[in-house]
Amino acid sequence: MRLLSLLAVCTSSIFLAACAGKVEYTPPRSTTKTVNSTTVDRSKDETWASFIPRLGKEYFVINNLDKDSGLINISYSGNPQKYVDCGYIHSYVKNAAGERNYRFSASSPNASYEVLTDTLYRVNRNMSLDGRVNIVLEEIGAEQTLITVNTRYVLTKSGTFSTVQGQSANFSDTIHFNSGGEGSFPNPGNTQQTRCLANGQLEKEILGLLK
Repeated sequence: MRLLSLLAVCTSSIFLAACAGKVEYTPPRSTTKTVNSTTVDRSKDETWASFIPRLGKEYFVINNLDKDSGLINISYSGNPQKYVDCGYIHSYVKNAAGERNYRFSASSPNASYEVLTDTLYRVNRNMSLDGRVNIVLEEIGAEQTLITVNTRYVLTKSGTFSTVQGQSANFSDTIHFNSGGEGSFPNPGNTQQTRCLANGQLEKEILGLLK
């Protein structure tokens, strides 16, 4: 469905001068190097015994444990803003109702704003993160253990475009990337894609539980 066909506004010569709108997207400035491994001066058994209870007290869901292989699988679902950088969105609208400026993080879990070209529509936009994390404990010495954290990020952007007349269109897109990686969402009505990258904070928090 072409979004610009939802509702024509500001099309007569009387209103053209009074109406203006623009949408600007600022992508993430730079990638952040993800540190996803560390070595602790404890045996694998000691590390396992202290690490598992700490994980259980956090907001992660423990899906699978295999002490023999040293594999722990956990998941996180919720607000992506802390763990994913998608840049910023700025939308400016000016019409008979006045001027409105909307500026927000593109990885915000919820955002509502207006967009005006030759059409005025309201956007209700949601972003969610489902992260599946593999943690591997590897014995590299009698009193040394290497811990490696690898995350699969599943980022979903969804929402609704609607008009003042009650017409609406839904959208939903999902992208995938791994620790230290990135992906891009298509932007309806805009040729510039929304670029999202993992900022390394999730891996940092998990490794921090070892301290």
